[in-house]
Amino acid sequence: MKFIKTREENLSENYLELHYDDIDSETAAVLERLRPALKYIEGTADGKRLTFPLSDIFYFETVDRKTFGYTADTCLEVKETLQNIIDDHKDAGFVRISKSCIANMYKIKRLQGDLNMRTLIYLKNDECLVMNRGYRAEFYDALEKLRGRKKNETHK
Repeated sequence: MKFIKTREENLSENYLELHYDDIDSETAAVLERLRPALKYIEGTADGKRLTFPLSDIFYFETVDRKTFGYTADTCLEVKETLQNIIDDHKDAGFVRISKSCIANMYKIKRLQGDLNMRTLIYLKNDECLVMNRGYRAEFYDALEKLRGRKKNETHK
């Protein structure tokens, strides 16, 4: 399989395009790795039923027993609980950072330590989330997995 990567400036969104005559095992494996990023979630916003790609969600939060998903410009109320979202969409980059919040690892811009041993998570939309220290180990394990490193692997 050939892989062609082209940088295009000023794109509003990155995209992948697949050209094939027959989907062989190598191509099927690549598609299987992409599958979590191609999932959708349904919910309501402003009284309308909407569907968003999971990759558009920056984070999920529970407030007053209701779960909300936040995109760059929309707040979507979803029916799933945070635990169901983690169970169903962990492979899409979602990790719990507090009792009431799940962050999309792919939407993180930077991390910053806090005086109270918490971690501030700055997202690409410039929002700031607070990771409680009880979720720190799980978060960093997920981050290492995302980077392709195994636990206890020696860093060079």
